[in-house]
Amino acid sequence: MLIFQLAAGAATATDTVLVRAVPPLRTTFEQIVFVASGLTSLLALLLCVLAVLTLLAMRTGAAALQAEVTKLLVELRPLAQEAAAAAKEVRQVAAQVQEMVADSKATVTTVNTTVRASVESLGERVQEVSETVGRVTKMAEGIATAAAGAAGAAAGFVFGGRRRKRRREEEAEDPDLGDDEVDETR
Repeated sequence: MLIFQLAAGAATATDTVLVRAVPPLRTTFEQIVFVASGLTSLLALLLCVLAVLTLLAMRTGAAALQAEVTKLLVELRPLAQEAAAAAKEVRQVAAQVQEMVADSKATVTTVNTTVRASVESLGERVQEVSETVGRVTKMAEGIATAAAGAAGAAAGFVFGGRRRKRRREEEAEDPDLGDDEVDETR
């Protein structure tokens, strides 16, 4: 059977046409699209390569930055410890201040109560003194009125006594003047 197939194939070999694929002619638009597609593919490849190179550069920069940050952290660690210690001291001082404020509050309350009581007592005493001064003033006005009357009477007596004395002296000098007569010259 194999022979038979070979013989049949040999008879048809002369009738066989060899066909080669030939691309069709492209139009101008198709040619522009073909060139643009090729350039886009090259540009995409170039962008991928640049992205890979950029990522590698960023990785190197990140490693350098990490080294700098590590150095900075090593330098800042003592400062951070000092700051933590200072914060702890500040908390202790704040607690002491709060205790002092609480103590002071109790003291201020006590002093406030004492001062209020003293002010009330002083107010009562001032009222008493004011009433006493009022009574003394009234008494002094009465005494002053009496003294003014007494002074007026004394002045009248003194001045009247001088007039009488002068009159007596004049009568002694001039016996003609009597009690009924008044000296007009004087």
